[in-house]
Amino acid sequence: MKINKKIIGEMKMYIIVVGAGNLGYYLAQLLLEEKHECVVIDKDPKRCDKIANDLDIVAINGDATDPKVMAKVDIKESDAVVALTGQDETNMIICLLAKDLGATQVAARISRIDYNEQILKKLGIDIVIHPEAAAAGYIEGLITKPDVLDLAFLSRGNAEIMEVQIKKGSKLEGKQVKDIESPDGSALIGFYDGGELVIPKPDSILKIGMKVLIIAKREVANKVRKKLI
Repeated sequence: MKINKKIIGEMKMYIIVVGAGNLGYYLAQLLLEEKHECVVIDKDPKRCDKIANDLDIVAINGDATDPKVMAKVDIKESDAVVALTGQDETNMIICLLAKDLGATQVAARISRIDYNEQILKKLGIDIVIHPEAAAAGYIEGLITKPDVLDLAFLSRGNAEIMEVQIKKGSKLEGKQVKDIESPDGSALIGFYDGGELVIPKPDSILKIGMKVLIIAKREVANKVRKKLI
């Protein structure tokens, strides 16, 4: 499979997404909108057909833990492999295999938050995505725009992004972003308003129904939940 990363005179990224569920679908869609190259792998042929037809993208039906399947996607040429299946162990195996095959950067969706950091280091996982951080726009930002979002401390799972819906009576309801006192080591980095992802301005007002994205270092995550959620 030959990848051309030069588009309209600009160097673009080549991302391999494993998992064609909702999150993988929208991540692929965002990557394509940003003119990046993207290939999707999924074991479900129906999901592969849907994402291939909807997005006009290459979707490979197969098990990404199988080296023969991964060999089809030219991993050495990739800028990142993102494992978004519903199983932690599967995602970690995919990342381990991808690194072994020459991947530059790997990201894994992991539900458990108690994995030892040394385990993740041994697996070579560069970015850990927790379910609360499952916002396609910010996964895309983590991988393709590190200069826009200073998220380096997410590496090795040292931080997480919490996605919180504002309900009536919430501590965030009706507040302007500039008036929110976030604990040290955390920050409000975005919100969804009517389904649209918005990078907040100081005078942005948070309303009932919005989904707010908060990034926090792991050691202050519980403090953030108590103070802001």
